[in-house]
Amino acid sequence: MMQIIFSATPANRAAAYALRQAVFVEERGIAADVEFDSKDTDQRDYAVLYLRPDLPVATLRLEPQVAAVMRFGRVCTRQAYRGQGWGQQLLTAAELWAAQHGFTQGEIHGELTAQTFYERCGYHVTAGPYHEDGAPVVVMHKQL
Repeated sequence: MMQIIFSATPANRAAAYALRQAVFVEERGIAADVEFDSKDTDQRDYAVLYLRPDLPVATLRLEPQVAAVMRFGRVCTRQAYRGQGWGQQLLTAAELWAAQHGFTQGEIHGELTAQTFYERCGYHVTAGPYHEDGAPVVVMHKQL
């Protein structure tokens, strides 16, 4: 049964890190010391979508900004599970979670290759493209 967990527990952080290691470091070739940065703290909340308790397939990092903006960072889906709507379900749930916690706007720094995905999710480009962590990205926003 699909479940989305929002927490900073060690187990949930480990699931998020494992997905990011597989997608960004191994698949995309981003250096691990760039992928895992100072925002990855023991207190950081991560959203992880699990198809089973032992099968995390999508994750994102919750990064509160100023002025009631929630940045959704390090969004990724395990390669074998892409194109099935899991990323969009996760992002939609994270937007709802953020709205329930007083945030009024979502922000994403998305790679150009993912821009159409975020546009389908209701985001629009507000800046960029520019290079961030070795990849061209655009800044996108959405009212929550």
